Amino acid sequence: MASIISYFAKNVALSTSEGLEVYEFTGNAVAFVQDCVQRFREAYISDEMLSRIVAKSQKATRKDAIERRLPKQTKNKAGDFGEILSYYLWTETFASDANICPIKIRWKENPDMPSHGVDVILLKKVDKDKASQDDKIYTIESKVWSTPMKGHSSLTDALDGAVKDKTERAAKTIPYLVTQYERDEEFDLADQVQRFGDPVNVPYIKEHYAIAIVESSQANIHIENFDKDLQAANPNIPVYLLPIADLKNIYNNLFLNIPNN
Repeated sequence: MASIISYFAKNVALSTSEGLEVYEFTGNAVAFVQDCVQRFREAYISDEMLSRIVAKSQKATRKDAIERRLPKQTKNKAGDFGEILSYYLWTETFASDANICPIKIRWKENPDMPSHGVDVILLKKVDKDKASQDDKIYTIESKVWSTPMKGHSSLTDALDGAVKDKTERAAKTIPYLVTQYERDEEFDLADQVQRFGDPVNVPYIKEHYAIAIVESSQANIHIENFDKDLQAANPNIPVYLLPIADLKNIYNNLFLNIPNN
């Protein structure tokens, strides 16, 4: 499988002029979907869990088990697409040093409900047995918009969410991760994540990001309506823009293909 970032190219000129990180989709849409299918299926259910379900159930098929975990509503497909795409972009590229990478979508109680806490949270633990000031937490707030928008910007929505991640949601997500790892009987991971529960007394590095994934024909509207005052007030939160042509059809085709993986 090709890396996800290989389907995008940074628009340096636009990034510089707008103060954004603009990565335009330059790949083939069909190949992109094919390269994403397995990754996205694994975001919902692991190979190991699929094998267990099929082996122990007299009725469930592999396809059934996958389909039950996928959202049915279009808006929720868009939201999951943004979260999962961001997860792989950061784990493969922008946060490749993270070594605790919870796939939170697996823990959703209902496929058409949002996952708890921040959209994506990734952790870097320098030493699994003790805390270090070089330990790091990444959070990514993603927004997906594929239809025309007037007078507003998904860039603003993404940045506003990233600010909430920085001020409150990241801290609330840590105990949630610990609980979920305990339920999965991943006690070593639960112990390691607890290290991030007290940033005042046991500090670590924090990096927060915002990303808007939009229909490419609407990208200029999102840029023009971006709240620059909000950006100026939060200079330490990088804002990414990913324009993708035919965005809605791409993620709909992707979700149609996931159950067959």
